Amino acid sequence: MKPCCLIALLLFAKLSFSQDVSGKWYGKLTQGDGGYAQSYDLELNLNQKKNIWGDSHVYIKDSLSIRIGLLGYTKNDSLYLSEIEYLIFQEKVPSSWIPCIKNFIVNFHLDDKEEILEGRWDGVSKGESSDCIPGRVILARTKNALNEILKKKQDADNNTAKSKAKTNTSTFKTSLNFDEAFKNKITRKVTEIVVNNVDLQFEVLDYMKEDDDTISVYLDREVILSHVKITKQPIFVYFKLNPEIQLHELLLYAENQGKYSPNTSQLVIYDGDNTFRLMIESDEQKTAAVYIRYEPLSNDFHH
Repeated sequence: MKPCCLIALLLFAKLSFSQDVSGKWYGKLTQGDGGYAQSYDLELNLNQKKNIWGDSHVYIKDSLSIRIGLLGYTKNDSLYLSEIEYLIFQEKVPSSWIPCIKNFIVNFHLDDKEEILEGRWDGVSKGESSDCIPGRVILARTKNALNEILKKKQDADNNTAKSKAKTNTSTFKTSLNFDEAFKNKITRKVTEIVVNNVDLQFEVLDYMKEDDDTISVYLDREVILSHVKITKQPIFVYFKLNPEIQLHELLLYAENQGKYSPNTSQLVIYDGDNTFRLMIESDEQKTAAVYIRYEPLSNDFHH
């Protein structure tokens, strides 16, 4: 629903939705395959009289923050909200991203007396007519309530996920061979982490004194970051795992040793709400390897 259509609809909306949704809501917004990320944090500030107005705030840690004004109305058992493109109050996004002007359709319900808004969203890219990849949305009155609801959803689905684990594992391709040396260097395993999403983000920065260290990063022996100088300013990279492969290899290859050997960096990997913080060292003989094991969850929302 485009904002231009919303104004007219506000005049004719039947206000049978009896719940007052005024106030702040805390939530999660997911996006389907092919979107920029699989999960975002979401906050809504709403005011309700005959109709609804307020703003939305979508963010991912320190890398993304978008705040947009919105209008809405209620009809039957649903709440309709639409962001207004000319009411963008804050826009901080990675350089290759285009903000999405979103529409939300959610229903109100109680879960153990906790007020919940849950439904779906879609939208169009800012300044363009292209559709955004849509997804799901869930919100609660407090962060604690939201976390409890997400945990319940995850716990309720865990038994199903576990029962399907053997079947899921059998659908993975044969594991890739990481035994061979890479570019004449031995690979040194730093750690193995388990992730639940294929859409991931990492940041890398110099851990010690800046000394012109230069690295390249490889995922499953394919380059995703080439010959970059690491400093105290983090470099953010979004990457996607092949869901048909269970075990992946992330290599930090030292292109030089800087002024002081070894090449040292801090690597932070973000998997939804999970964060893995690693200290990495590479030298002229060895390349640091982080192994990423993909174990999907079957629920749209997880804690």
